[in-house]
Amino acid sequence: MKKIILILTFICTLVVQSQEYRKIVPFKYQDKWGLVDSTANELLKPTYKSVNIYNDFMYAEFDGQVIYNLKTGSKQKALGKYINSIQLKKEMYHVFSDENKSYITNSKNKKTRQLSNKYSRLDFTQLYNHKNEKASVLVRGFEKYYEVVLLKKDKKLTSIISEKFNTENLEFIENQQGNIIGFVVKHNGKYVFYNHKLKKIKKIKIPKKIDSYSFFTPDIVSRLPKIYGIENAKAGCADCAEIWDNSWDLSSLLHAEDTNKKGDYYLLREGRNYIIKHKEDNTFSLEMYPDLFDYDKMYRAISISKIKALFFYDSKYIRTPAILFPQKYFVSE
Repeated sequence: MKKIILILTFICTLVVQSQEYRKIVPFKYQDKWGLVDSTANELLKPTYKSVNIYNDFMYAEFDGQVIYNLKTGSKQKALGKYINSIQLKKEMYHVFSDENKSYITNSKNKKTRQLSNKYSRLDFTQLYNHKNEKASVLVRGFEKYYEVVLLKKDKKLTSIISEKFNTENLEFIENQQGNIIGFVVKHNGKYVFYNHKLKKIKKIKIPKKIDSYSFFTPDIVSRLPKIYGIENAKAGCADCAEIWDNSWDLSSLLHAEDTNKKGDYYLLREGRNYIIKHKEDNTFSLEMYPDLFDYDKMYRAISISKIKALFFYDSKYIRTPAILFPQKYFVSE
């Protein structure tokens, strides 16, 4: 009986895992994007200039024109270029921008809303209360590179403040643990302070004499704990970029020689480097590099700079660790 249960459990596990695999996968050659199937057969020639992959490697949007479902292979017209995803009440919504407007849409119920502004990027910042509990989310909608609108995390991305701000006029406030508990904007010659509920709590006139490289004067810094009602409050960094580590191990790909027997190319490790080799031509060699492809999540990819190429190899979505790249483009080298 135990054996039967174990077998059924194993079968169920395989079924669940197989449901996660993608039927088709994007690839890049000569800086253009196309599609291959799970056996590396080319389905779409590399003709698109850009691709955005989102919803946990489920969809790929090409040039703001077309969206492919990587699990089923179906396609549909895109609302524009994919910008971000946002979860609202356990449902995932996606934001797109065309030449004039931005839209938010739900891939399940197909409901779409046009937003009041066009955004090139959305950033989400978690705010915490005095107990270090998650309280609300501040959304920054970038209309231009340095021009930002402050928004609520709702289905309309409602503006918190009607005015637009240059990013240098916005700063976060952190507690002792480094969690963000509020934010401050410079507006009409005043510091305007907001708390973790996105509510305005105080205004202070900006001194005429202030260091052009500093957001606050030392006096304002000393008053932050009182303004936010905690023992330790300090200026954060609203403009700091997060650094990603993309130095993962590629050893699982070395099995591609066994799993991709129909192909002439395989992967080999030479010292610290990973090389694409040919089974019969000992002179053929292409060095490859781990790459970071990040939208909603980090997706594992391989760059081949010599031919301006890239292919994905993330085992969560791809059945075998084979080289999912059309071999004919290797031949052209």
